[in-house]
Order: sequence, then structure tokens, then C-alpha cells
Amino acid sequence: MANKDVLSTPDDDKKAYLAAQKRRNIAIGLGLFAFVVLVFLVSVIRMSQGVQAAHGG
Repeated sequence: MANKDVLSTPDDDKKAYLAAQKRRNIAIGLGLFAFVVLVFLVSVIRMSQGVQAAHGG
């Protein structure tokens, strides 16, 4: 009888692949979200600086 830890079935390989893919997708999604938030904050700061400069601040 084969040890299950040594030999993997195609189903086990597929489950591991899908789990790794899900982790990568979550990491990419979080990175994209962080980038969008960063761009938004930089835009708001730059616009507020422009408004202050226009009003002599």
C-alpha cells in the first residue's frame, strides 16, 4: 500500500494548484486595491494643495 504523503493523485494536484491560484489572486487584488487607494490619496492631497494655492494659502 502506498503512502498518501509520497504519491499524490491528480485531484490532490488540482486542489493544491487551485489553492495556490486563489492565494495569488487575493494577493494581486489586495495589491491593486492598495495602489488605487494610494493614487486616490495622492490625488486628493494634490488637489487640496492646488485649492489652497488658488486662494492664497
